[in-house]
Amino acid sequence: MKRAPRGKGKQAGAKRGGAKKGGGFVHAREAGPHGWLSPLREASYARLVPRELSEVEAPLPPPPKKESPKKKEEKAPEPDRPRKYRSRLHPEAGEEVLSEPSTTVWQHRLSEYHKRRHFVPPAPGPTAPAPRWTPLGPSCVLEGQALGRPAMGGRVAGLAVAPGGKLVYAATANGGVFRTDDGGQSWRPLMDAFDLNPTNYACTSLACGAIAIDQKDPRRVYVGTGEGDTYAIFSMRLTNALPAYRGIGPIRSDDGGQTWTCEVTDGGGPTLAGEAFFGLAVDPNQRDHVIAATSKGIFQRSVQPGADPVWTLRRAGVHSSAVVTTFQGAARFFAAEWSKGVLESPDGVHWAPLGEGFPAANVGRITLGVQPDNPDLVYAVASDGHGGLLGLFRFDRKDGRWKAVQGLPHVLPEGGFQGDYDLSIAVDPQDSTCLYLGGSFYEDNQYWPASIWRLQLAPSGAGYKAAASPIGVRVHADVHALLHTPGNRDELWACCDGGVFVNAAPRTTDRFQSRNNGLACLCANYFAQDPTDPGTLLVGLQDNGTARTHGGSLWKHVNSGDGGYCLINWANPDLVLSFANGAVYRAEDGGASDESWDQFNFPWGMMTEPIVGTPYNPKSPADANTVALGAARDVYISTDFGATWPKSPTLSVPSQGGVFALSFASAKRLFIGTSAGEVFRADKSGSTWRLLRLDNVAAGHLPLRGLVADLAVDWSDPKRNQVYVALGGMGDWRHVWHFNGTSWAPASGVQGGAGLLDVEHNALICDRAEPGHLYVGADIGVWHSRDKGQTWEPLSAGLPDAPVFDLQIHPARRLLRASTHGRGLFELPLN
Repeated sequence: MKRAPRGKGKQAGAKRGGAKKGGGFVHAREAGPHGWLSPLREASYARLVPRELSEVEAPLPPPPKKESPKKKEEKAPEPDRPRKYRSRLHPEAGEEVLSEPSTTVWQHRLSEYHKRRHFVPPAPGPTAPAPRWTPLGPSCVLEGQALGRPAMGGRVAGLAVAPGGKLVYAATANGGVFRTDDGGQSWRPLMDAFDLNPTNYACTSLACGAIAIDQKDPRRVYVGTGEGDTYAIFSMRLTNALPAYRGIGPIRSDDGGQTWTCEVTDGGGPTLAGEAFFGLAVDPNQRDHVIAATSKGIFQRSVQPGADPVWTLRRAGVHSSAVVTTFQGAARFFAAEWSKGVLESPDGVHWAPLGEGFPAANVGRITLGVQPDNPDLVYAVASDGHGGLLGLFRFDRKDGRWKAVQGLPHVLPEGGFQGDYDLSIAVDPQDSTCLYLGGSFYEDNQYWPASIWRLQLAPSGAGYKAAASPIGVRVHADVHALLHTPGNRDELWACCDGGVFVNAAPRTTDRFQSRNNGLACLCANYFAQDPTDPGTLLVGLQDNGTARTHGGSLWKHVNSGDGGYCLINWANPDLVLSFANGAVYRAEDGGASDESWDQFNFPWGMMTEPIVGTPYNPKSPADANTVALGAARDVYISTDFGATWPKSPTLSVPSQGGVFALSFASAKRLFIGTSAGEVFRADKSGSTWRLLRLDNVAAGHLPLRGLVADLAVDWSDPKRNQVYVALGGMGDWRHVWHFNGTSWAPASGVQGGAGLLDVEHNALICDRAEPGHLYVGADIGVWHSRDKGQTWEPLSAGLPDAPVFDLQIHPARRLLRASTHGRGLFELPLN
């Protein structure tokens, strides 16, 4: 969820008002998580295709014709192209810009990756212990976005709380499972060692959707990989090829997370790889009996004597919730089918609709709440088809009907959205009329905290009426789960986009407390470092703003919103820039706090638009003041480090996409890559910048067309004419290419051997001190080439499998640093 950053609010510089009306760009300020997840999803699955010969030495296309919003509304859609999906990175296109990999592609790529990293050939020369990546944090972010400025973690999809509330497992959106043994005072990751066994290649992704434990033996842990909360965003694809983000199916631990086992689905049934998990319900009497609500259907886990456990499809369709109750030794399961209704089962095999009178129209996601020992009472909170709140409904078995609850608060913002992303419920285990609802954000507070409500119900006419109190103002927004400590109605847990929180008196207070120390699952985007002080860093975080540290794993929140690129002036580190939600922010005190920043608005085409500075050059400190911003199809260049910006674009790139990557070779030469696969070089002569297209040169054009995720200057060329590019998306394993000033050649190694994988490659650097060495950050791992891209090997020791979005080398300390989207920052010594 996006919240406008606070600051001085100075509106200066380029075109004001955010979106670019012409040229077809979709304004990135879309409500809810769609605004930041859709571009990430599209970048990962952009289509890599051979470049058409007609593009070679073709003239630059004219800039797209600008249209007023009214004209765009009146324009009829093309009859042969359904517009369910509209590309963010290619604004005039739709589904055709996305690849169509199988749902098992992530599982297969992980298998390839782990084979490679366990069998890397030895380097020439004397052997030495391989260096290891070490974490830089954030282990949490202090002074975060909620009342009281609590410490924040990253996005957590679900919790499993053991009796007593001391042992808790947190399933994070892209950082794996974490464990606490002290009620959340400290956490440790559990999946970093999961891949140490070189014979186990079917390894999990770190994207989790659901988690559950055996309450009698909490060492037994079940995890459903693939994040259910983001299902609706992925399902917007017409082909529905990859509805979940990096899921490979169910996994299990029998020793509290020390080791993990991948489990399989029925050999004759559909696989859960590439699908999403919404809920897991463990039979309290038979821990091997588990029900899963997934994007593929209801699955039942069972174990036959002498055989391995299997998951069997019992009911097809998207099911968004699964819960279990037990009474007099008998378990009863309940599940919710997206847009349809609620079902029950006495055995997990046979399912039937529950009751009568549940809404039949305009129903979206449904989440269920029960008391653990009462199979005769079920609550269902449902969104409508547009993500707004449809209602809360109660089923009592003695009546056999669903009854609506009136007087509901704005669990989802007024006007409605995000019900497909964050919708949660918990019922007081002793009082069936007291329950808690969680949604997106609470509107009546400057910090935009969580929408968590305590409801006390009373009969009213044919239904119930609720007296509601907001109790989530001390919690980060976007609530994914609410649950009580087993047997304790006075301990309520919440997990959200800001981590984990607990309330020790939920029936009377709003005193949620942060439990995020060590929950290092923040989704880092891009970072900046002080070249003279290696301890000083800034990082942009999804939904947790921009954070700063002067050393150590604890970071301080200094700017709000969805943090993107940030930049530190290498000649004067007090000058810093950051990007969030369509605006550039500038501070002259190193970005010490939320109040430090001046704000500059630009056209907003990409969720995180690139801001780059010139190469570190202490001999020419004035060069440090030259910075470039890519905004939609325009590039703005400032020569006073963003104190002022030109009123009109410095450069306008004729592209079918938008500016996605920038890299200065010097203060007078800039390389530009676009989301549509074009590569340009811009040179400054006097006060004028001139543009030259490189990807379509006749001497040897770039053979692939796809998202240009990053560019790296080839520092071995003293003339700075040569450049490497990294391509995102899927469809071809050759993701790194080299331009020698005249023609293009692959720099991706050897297919099937010392080559790269066919996954998105997000970040690329050429070592200035040793220009033959290249490093690339991909959706799986960091890769290293010692020979200008002729061969590649994984550089993985100590690095989690979370996607790597940014790579930089600290020039003084020779530290390779990486930002991971789900596990924060890491560094590796190069010397």
